Amino acid sequence: MIRLRRAFWRNCPFFQAGGPALFILCLTACFNGPADRNPDRGTIYKDISRVQSYPANLPLNYEYTDYRAIAAGFHALVFNPGGPAGAFLWKDNTYGGYGLAAYVGDPRQGQDGGEEAVALIAALVSAGLTGMEGMGDYVRGAGSFFSDTEQIVLNNPGGRSGSMSFWYLLYPALLYTRLSLLYGEEMETREKVLAAIERWYRAYEVIRDDEGADFDWTGFDFTAMKPYRNGVWKEPDAAVGMALLFYAGYALSGREAYLEAVFLLMDYIESYFGGPLYELLMYDAPALAAELNVRYGRNYDLTKALGRVFDGNSIPRGGWGSLTGSWGGYAMDGLFGSKTDGGGYAFSMNTFAAAGALAPLARYDARYARDIGKWLLHLHSNARYFFPDKTPPDHQSLSWAESPLNDTAVLSSIPYEGIRNHANGKSPWFGGDPTVNGWAETDLSLYSGAHTGILGALFEETDVPGILRVDTVVTSPVPQDAYPTFLLYNPYGDDRRVCYRVSASSGAEPVDLFDAVSNTRIASSVRGEAAVTVPAGGALVVVELPAGQTLVRRGNHFFAGERYVSSARAAISIPNLENNQAVSGKFELRPVLAVNTEDTLKSCEVIVDDGTFRRIFPAGEAVILNTKDFEPGARRIRLEAVSSGGLTDAVELRLLFR
Repeated sequence: MIRLRRAFWRNCPFFQAGGPALFILCLTACFNGPADRNPDRGTIYKDISRVQSYPANLPLNYEYTDYRAIAAGFHALVFNPGGPAGAFLWKDNTYGGYGLAAYVGDPRQGQDGGEEAVALIAALVSAGLTGMEGMGDYVRGAGSFFSDTEQIVLNNPGGRSGSMSFWYLLYPALLYTRLSLLYGEEMETREKVLAAIERWYRAYEVIRDDEGADFDWTGFDFTAMKPYRNGVWKEPDAAVGMALLFYAGYALSGREAYLEAVFLLMDYIESYFGGPLYELLMYDAPALAAELNVRYGRNYDLTKALGRVFDGNSIPRGGWGSLTGSWGGYAMDGLFGSKTDGGGYAFSMNTFAAAGALAPLARYDARYARDIGKWLLHLHSNARYFFPDKTPPDHQSLSWAESPLNDTAVLSSIPYEGIRNHANGKSPWFGGDPTVNGWAETDLSLYSGAHTGILGALFEETDVPGILRVDTVVTSPVPQDAYPTFLLYNPYGDDRRVCYRVSASSGAEPVDLFDAVSNTRIASSVRGEAAVTVPAGGALVVVELPAGQTLVRRGNHFFAGERYVSSARAAISIPNLENNQAVSGKFELRPVLAVNTEDTLKSCEVIVDDGTFRRIFPAGEAVILNTKDFEPGARRIRLEAVSSGGLTDAVELRLLFR
C-alpha cells in the first residue's frame, strides 16, 4: 500500500482553510507539563451507562485474538482463486472490476453485477488499514460501483438508487471515500469520490429546501432527485452518513458549503426526538461530534449521542444497540446488534464497524477513554465467537463434517453473520439470516469478514494480559494530521505497569509520552520503549510527541504546532444519588467536579424537567431541593457546572419525587 505523503497534509484545504485556524484564540500559553503524572490533577471520566453494566475486571473467559492475522487469512482466501475454499473473487466482464458476493454459497457468486460494495470495497479498506500490499488493481476495479448515470456509488454495479434504502447508498459511498483516502495516488478513484459527494450535496439541498431539513426518509431516488418513504421504516441517521461524506469532501476540496452542511446535519441529529439509529451510520456520530466540538467550537452532547448508539432506544429500529450479559456461558458484552430480536441477536459486521467508528472518540474527548477502553476490551474478546473455530460445531448452522468448507483457513477467517441468543434448541446459536431466509447455502459472511481488518488495525496486545493498545487515529473517517495516539485501559483493581513500545510511525527520534486524560507528560525522551502506569480501572490516552515539544493552549485545547493533542476537560457527577432513586422532602445534591487542569467549581445550575425550575447555586452553597415544591412523580434533574476557568459539563438523572 502506498500511504499518503506528508505533503498532502500541508496542502490539504481542510488544514489550510478549515482546520485549527478556525479556532477563536481565547487564550494562548506555553505548556510543557511535568515529567510524571500529577497526583493533584484530576483524572476525569464520563460514564457510558451501558458499558457500566459490564463485569468488573477481565471479560468472562478473556482471550486475546490476533485480528490482524485473521484479516490476513481472509484476504489470502478471497484474493486467491486457487485457495482451498474455491474462487470467492471473480472478474466482472460486464461492468469491469471484480466481484465478491455477500456470503459463502451465495447464488450470486460469479454472476456479473451480483457483487456487493459492502463486501468488496470493505475488504479493500481492511487491506489498506492493515497495510496489505498488492491491492492497486482491485482498488481501481472498485470504480465499477460508481454509476455514470446517477453519479453516485452503488452497492451493486448496474443497480439504481430508486429502490435502495439510505444506508445501502451511503455506506458504499463512505467505504469508497475511505478507499480513496487510503490510496491517495489513485486519482480516478478520487475524481469519482468528489463527483459522488457533490451529487449527494445536491440531494441534501433538495431535502433541506423542499422538505424543511427533515431527513427522516427511507432513501433518495437520484433519477427523480427526490427522497422517498417506503411506508415500513425510515432512516434518520442518514444525516450522519451525509455529514461524514461532506466532512471528507471539505477535507479534500475546502468547499465551505460542505462544512456548513455538516453542521446542519449534526444539529438535526442532535435535536432528533428519540434515537435515530437504523443500521450503522449513527455509530460515527459521537466521534464526529467530538471532533467538531474541538475543531469548530460546537457543543454537541456526546453522552446523548453515545446513549443513542449503545442503549437500544432507536425509534426506527427498536432494540438496536450494544448487547450485555452472557448466552449459554458465552459473554456477549460489547457486541452490537438487536437486544430484542429473538431474545438477542449480535451481528459481526455491525460490531466490527462500531469499533472503528467509536475508537477515535477517545482522542478528541478523553473523558470517555475509560468506558470506550472497557467496551473495546469486551468487544475484542467476545467478537472471536463470530468465527467458527472458536465455538462448538453442534451450536453452528453449518454441518462441518459434511462440508467441503471444512478447512482450517475457512474456519478461522470467515465469520458467521450473527449470533442468536437461542435457536434450534441451543444457546447461543452461531449462524445468521441466509440459511433461514434462503439467501445462501451458508451463514458464513464474506461482507462481515471483509470488515475484520478494522479490528486488526485497532488492537495490539501489551505485556500485561487484558491491557490492549488501541490506535485512536487509524480508523478516523477523514485525514488526520495527528501524532500517534493510543488508548490503554486497565481492567484490574490495582495500578498496572505496562511496557509501552513507541510506534514505528514516530521514527527513530526520541519521543515524550503525553497522557491526554490527565494532561500530563508521563515519560520523556523515550527511545524504543518505556514503562507507563495505567491506573486501576482507568485509562491513558498516550500521545507520542517529539521530545521536548512545547504545547500551546488555544481556548481549552492544547496543540503541538497545528496538531491537536488534548483538551482541558471537566466532569461533574452527583455521587450521593442514584438514577431512579426515590426522594422526599428536602434533599441535597452534592456535586463533585473533576478537572484535568487547575480549575475549581464556580457554580452549578439545576434544571428540573423542561426548565420550569432553574436555579444557579454558587460554589460553597448547598444544592438543596424540596420535593414539596413539585408535583409527585418522576422528575428529570439536570445539573450544569461551570469551573473557575470556564470549563463546563452537565449530568442528568431521574428521581422519583414523593
